[in-house]
Amino acid sequence: MDGHLNFWKGKRVLLTGHTGFKGTWMSVMLENLGAEICGYSLPLSKSSFYYKVSPNIKYHVEGDISDEKKVFQTIDAFQPEIIIHLASHSSLEGSTKIPDFILRTNFMGCMNVLEASRKLECIKAVVIVTSDKCYQNMETDEPYVEDSPLGAKDPYSTSKVCQELLTSCYEDTFLGKDGKNIGISTARASNVIGAGDYNISRLMPYLLDSYLNDNVPQIRNPYAIRPWQFVLDVLYGYLLLTKKLYESSGITSEYNGAYNFGPREDGFVQVGEVAQMVGRCFENATFIQKEAKDHIRQETQVLKLDSSKAQKVLNWKPQKSLEEAVSLTVDFVKKEKMGIETARLCREQVDSYLEGVR
Repeated sequence: MDGHLNFWKGKRVLLTGHTGFKGTWMSVMLENLGAEICGYSLPLSKSSFYYKVSPNIKYHVEGDISDEKKVFQTIDAFQPEIIIHLASHSSLEGSTKIPDFILRTNFMGCMNVLEASRKLECIKAVVIVTSDKCYQNMETDEPYVEDSPLGAKDPYSTSKVCQELLTSCYEDTFLGKDGKNIGISTARASNVIGAGDYNISRLMPYLLDSYLNDNVPQIRNPYAIRPWQFVLDVLYGYLLLTKKLYESSGITSEYNGAYNFGPREDGFVQVGEVAQMVGRCFENATFIQKEAKDHIRQETQVLKLDSSKAQKVLNWKPQKSLEEAVSLTVDFVKKEKMGIETARLCREQVDSYLEGVR
């Protein structure tokens, strides 16, 4: 594992969405590993996780990822070797209220990154982070594999399918073996658990906010099965994939394509079970079921991922069980509420995780 971690020292990485939940953790991981980072994100909020952590990012650019001119100028000026594209609207929330924003951000943002990759010679590896919500809803207990049919009904999932198709189009036409022959892949991750996610439209932040403030959460879909996993496990998978793409760039395109990053078998559990798991970390914690709105009823009841490709090709596997992921997250937010600095807690968790994979 040391060889993989040493790889990042001095690498020039363009990280979009670096001030978001996963982006902040990725920024700290890359900081730890000695990469030279240029981050591109929307203007920073002083209440954000990123602001509290303050990763050591050499170049910080604020802008809309759908702004073609600014994205290209930023990438051209920095001349990265690697692009990890995280910037997107990242949840089902808003699908019926702001579909134009979701589709523009996710589709045009992806296209702008791919266009820059097509035009600039410096880039050797590109990872486009999409979602497990890109799969056609089959309502099956069988885990989805990378060549399972894509499909969507809501704007958010549709935008993720579009990112997949667009990346495949650019790979086949411009960036694969018949074009520049750079390493390019999409990464499809599951429901990620970790401290620093303040979007209470998602389950874990909502549960933590409720239990920390002695409120009773209302769960809309407690029997839905989802894949749950620790944030650093997912990000470590992205790093392994990026390294593989970089090292094969200009040599072979066999590692290009889509990769699932899902949990261990113990991570495929019902929403209600996760709520109970989190609740056990607090006194007298419980939840009630909330009647779902019509557009939410369209959500799949069963969603599982098969990550055997990533395990075989990248030698990746989740280091943390679901219980460990919940425990690490709850422990973080409790210490944070006690007054321990968020920046210290974040770096300690990253240090411990990377030491574990060594």
